[in-house]
Amino acid sequence: MKGRDFLALTLGFNLLGGILAGLIVGYGFDKWLMERLMGIKTFPFGLLFFFFIGIISGFLNAYRDLKRIQ
Repeated sequence: MKGRDFLALTLGFNLLGGILAGLIVGYGFDKWLMERLMGIKTFPFGLLFFFFIGIISGFLNAYRDLKRIQ
């Protein structure tokens, strides 16, 4: 695989990885921290918050990689 192809593949992994990481952290935040430690049911607010944070970070990383490709 050539250098530019590898960077293009990395772009997709950044988008997907950011979204998945946000979902996992948000779900864990809702289930483990809020329900078990504090007894508060916040589902799905933590999930949605970290989902959007994951989208933002994924696109930011993809944008940085696009600038590097050019």
